[in-house]
Amino acid sequence: MTPPASACTVCQPTALEALVRSEPALAAQWQALPRRHFAASAVLLRSGETCTRAWLVESGLVRLYYLSDQGTERNRSFHMEGNWVGGGMPPLALPSPYTIEALEPVQAVELGYATLQDWHHRFPHIQALLNEAMGYLFTQHARRESDLLGLSPEARYRSFLADQGNLAERLPQHHVASYLGISAVSLSRIRARLGMVAAPATPRLKVPVATR
Repeated sequence: MTPPASACTVCQPTALEALVRSEPALAAQWQALPRRHFAASAVLLRSGETCTRAWLVESGLVRLYYLSDQGTERNRSFHMEGNWVGGGMPPLALPSPYTIEALEPVQAVELGYATLQDWHHRFPHIQALLNEAMGYLFTQHARRESDLLGLSPEARYRSFLADQGNLAERLPQHHVASYLGISAVSLSRIRARLGMVAAPATPRLKVPVATR
């Protein structure tokens, strides 16, 4: 999700760039971080793998999804340019509860948790901003849980469009449906009720022809 301008200072690309430039030593380390390219459908991190790094998406789009024991995927969130993605609770190296997959070709800055911990010690003034970013992520997770439990499917879709409308055209509808916790057919019906698409055709029963 793209955060509102006032929600998280360091979550904004321009704010992050200003923070890095404010400290020459930090700016030099930032420029030395690896830049990674992931093809569409490439997996950045699999569920269960220990996460030791995070990525700042410079271009492209990724999704985070859970995989059930039955093999069913359930989208947790989508992240585009300017968003951080990772598993666990940075900078703790913990098993990721979800898989991170590129939906489009992705160019990203890779930040190892060891480097992040080193920054905590060397640049203590950035700790407050990093804590702010973590708090924002927890708030967003709580809001998503509240939407799933308290809103109707149509209200969840309206909320998705309000918060992430800039992603709507970049995502296949089955991924949006998975994120909303409904079927692709249900989403098509909701979109039809909202006047966004034609209503899905109702299958007609074939009437048997009498034979003599």
